[in-house]
Amino acid sequence: MREKVTRILGLVQAGTLTLDDAAPLLAALSSRLALTQADRDLLGSLIARGDLRPEQLTEHLLLLRGVREQPPRPPAPPRPPAPGRGMDGMIERMTETVERAVEGAVGSFDRTVDRAVWNRPPEPDVAPGRVLSVMVESAAGDAYTGHLPVSLAPHLHKLIPPHGVRALEAAGLSVEALQLLLEAGPAPGELISTEDQEGNSVSLRLK
Repeated sequence: MREKVTRILGLVQAGTLTLDDAAPLLAALSSRLALTQADRDLLGSLIARGDLRPEQLTEHLLLLRGVREQPPRPPAPPRPPAPGRGMDGMIERMTETVERAVEGAVGSFDRTVDRAVWNRPPEPDVAPGRVLSVMVESAAGDAYTGHLPVSLAPHLHKLIPPHGVRALEAAGLSVEALQLLLEAGPAPGELISTEDQEGNSVSLRLK
């Protein structure tokens, strides 16, 4: 507003406008700038001096009328886009979706080729970390250590060698007992850890 008042008073000082012409223009800017006759007389005398610039005249008028300009409010900072929203978020979600779809399609294609070309049976879905660690030793000297996937529990009799089976049986366990134990779905951790007086020991841990 100050700039507009200065422009109007500059036109008055230049003789382009009279104070009577300027009065309604000033009042339109602010009702507090409506000039009384006394205000016009004072402004007229100041302008007649010829040693004041329009900016100084504006300052006198604003002080005379008790007008205080409010400092302009700084523009509000732009709000950052919410996570997952906006164009970047949409592109990221689309990329992840496409990647998952491609990975799933490639995995399905590989399994189909294995079955068709190599006559391989489909691989079961194995939960990560489901491995049975077996450490067994008999007094007769048979010892066996193995890490067996839980998904292969039905085939333990093929995975554990004969001396391992003998060591298990010497410790009071059997392959069938291991299979029943795994079918019960125990929680990960130490399942069995024991040693008898004859030196037969067995340790089972599910990872």
